[in-house]
Amino acid sequence: MFDGRQVVGTAGIFSYQMAVPGGESLACGGVTRVGVAATHRRRGLLTAMMRRQIDDMHQRGEPLAALYASEAAIYGRFGYGLATYMAEIEIKRANATFSKPSSARGRVVMVDVPAAVDAFTQVWAEVQPTQPGMLTLDARWWRNLLADLEFSRQGFSPQYRVIYEVEGKPAGFALYRIKMEWDPSGPNGTLRLESLIAASADAYAALWRYVLEVDLIARVAAEMRPVDEPLRFLLADARQPRTRVEDGLWLRLVDVARALAGRRYAVEGRLVLRVRDAFCPWNDGHYELNGGPTNAACERCTDDPDLELSAAPGVLATFDLPPLAGEGRGGGR
Repeated sequence: MFDGRQVVGTAGIFSYQMAVPGGESLACGGVTRVGVAATHRRRGLLTAMMRRQIDDMHQRGEPLAALYASEAAIYGRFGYGLATYMAEIEIKRANATFSKPSSARGRVVMVDVPAAVDAFTQVWAEVQPTQPGMLTLDARWWRNLLADLEFSRQGFSPQYRVIYEVEGKPAGFALYRIKMEWDPSGPNGTLRLESLIAASADAYAALWRYVLEVDLIARVAAEMRPVDEPLRFLLADARQPRTRVEDGLWLRLVDVARALAGRRYAVEGRLVLRVRDAFCPWNDGHYELNGGPTNAACERCTDDPDLELSAAPGVLATFDLPPLAGEGRGGGR
């Protein structure tokens, strides 16, 4: 966005495919680089950029929009809602003893950037469809992420890249940095884990064992990890790692019908929804959702709703409860 020749606002979109529960991946607009110059705040620039972004995604047929929010209160105005949580974890190496000896069938090896691009792309493509919310990343993305520019290091080392391979095939990888420090008691370094992705339980255990056994390191820290990180079940001390939960992915349904039909559901069922969406008026209306473990369909209808939903922030869903024996039909929030 410009004021004359001056750039005063930016907002970008990367087009991905996102894994959804039980179904195939759906097209998703990844929102990024959103900002307004301090001299032009409170003039409606952000709203105008969000309007243009969602219109563009709608025209391209992307039913989902996703972002990580710098501030939690910003994006609810535009229909984004918290979809996942993530964890920041830390573990002292002294508390990182594994409960059982290693039973790894493969080996961990360090790789250069070209080999890492190939291996990371293979592993990611294998894991991505199985984890809802995970985005597709091809070789171009990995070449960018492994460029290892100085500003990304924040005082840590250049990237270390390792893969876990079984019979020559990559089954997992880890990407990390270290910062060496020393105190009177000896080495007191920190290892910052940037990514650890595994296609099997064997690869997961082997990579975590490797990361937690790097010499001269006193603690391992990682951000953007799953809230249900299985690592604690591999360690002798079940209180490890120390975990802090924070908001993760924020999601916006750009096309309600396509988004709900694109995923799968735990049980067979039918639900009529009343969706209120002032920012995306094409979504506003009644929908009949029929879904189950193997298929789903969502189409507009005129039936009375079982559930009313709003894209506006702070609005609770309203639903009608089925009547109990001897009672009339009631409502609740």
